[in-house]
Amino acid sequence: MGAITGTIAKTTEFSGQYKILCLTATIAAASDTITLTEADHKVSEIGAILGLVITGGQDDGFMVVSASYSGLVVTVVSLGEDGLAADEFTGTTIALTLLVK
Repeated sequence: MGAITGTIAKTTEFSGQYKILCLTATIAAASDTITLTEADHKVSEIGAILGLVITGGQDDGFMVVSASYSGLVVTVVSLGEDGLAADEFTGTTIALTLLVK
C-alpha cells in the first residue's frame, strides 16, 4: 500500500463542499493503492484526479505513473522505460492532486 507522507487541503472556488487535496506518497509496487479516509483526511468523496507526477526515484525501472480511483481508493500503476511493470522502487515518491468532497 502506498504510504501517504504529507497532505495539503486548499479551499477553491468550486461550488458546494469541493476542495483540492494535494498529497505525497511513497510507491512500493507496480500497482499500488492509496486509501483515503474521512477520519484521517476529511474526505468523503473523490471527484477527480487533477494531477500526478513523480517526485523522487525516477529511473529506468520507474519511469511512468498513472492513477485511477474507486470510492476513496486511488490505484497508482507504474511502468519502467520498457513499458513493462516497474521493478525499481528505491526512493520512489509521487505527488497526487485530487478534487475531493
